[in-house]
Amino acid sequence: MSSEARLTGKVAVVTGASRGIGRATAIALARDGAQVVLTARNQADLESLAGEIHAMGASALVVPADLTEAMEVERLRHQTMATVGRVDILVNNAGVSKYGSLMELGIEDYDWMMNTNMRSTFLCTRLFLPHMLEQRDGYIIIVSSVAGLRGTARETVYCATKFAQVGFAQALDHEVREHGIKVSVIAPGGVNTYFALGTGRTPGDPNLEKMMEAEDVAEAIVFAVTQPPKSRIFMIGMRPMNETL
Repeated sequence: MSSEARLTGKVAVVTGASRGIGRATAIALARDGAQVVLTARNQADLESLAGEIHAMGASALVVPADLTEAMEVERLRHQTMATVGRVDILVNNAGVSKYGSLMELGIEDYDWMMNTNMRSTFLCTRLFLPHMLEQRDGYIIIVSSVAGLRGTARETVYCATKFAQVGFAQALDHEVREHGIKVSVIAPGGVNTYFALGTGRTPGDPNLEKMMEAEDVAEAIVFAVTQPPKSRIFMIGMRPMNETL
């Protein structure tokens, strides 16, 4: 843990925490003093991450859950509040993608992407928001994508889910800003993670090495949640150096 921890006393829930951006974000928040609640479907990966965080001298709670299911998210909320008693930061990071032309994507692909990316964002935000409203303080982070800012061929459904997240965040900011809650969208381009491997990306592709690292996005999230009281970051757009705007 940093000797100048800025998030001491704060509790952060990180969805999709088992790998990639979520994992890096949980570590970065813990390093800055936050107690982290780790949630995703893979309990073994979450337990491994929690062990790493504990070794840093920080605190982590593991709550495996399918975040597309309302009852699972309610269990996550209940267990979080019963164990740690508060939530100051919610990082909506759970996400999936399958690339392909529209005619190559089926209804099941649409449901998988929309439910994982947008439904989980809606469910988690809706269930943790009342506590933030009560304490008149909180950060809601939505990890979207540059695919939520501009449509791209072979990403019709994925772009739709990410545009939905951006619109959701914009509307939510209007609703909660006056209650002391800050909403931020993080919109990265290519990130070298397990994301979309086998559903559009190929393991070992040399282009992956040119992409940003998950830790780069995690640092942007930490930046967003450590703003002074009178400042909020609504959107951070990020691109690796090898991608054009």
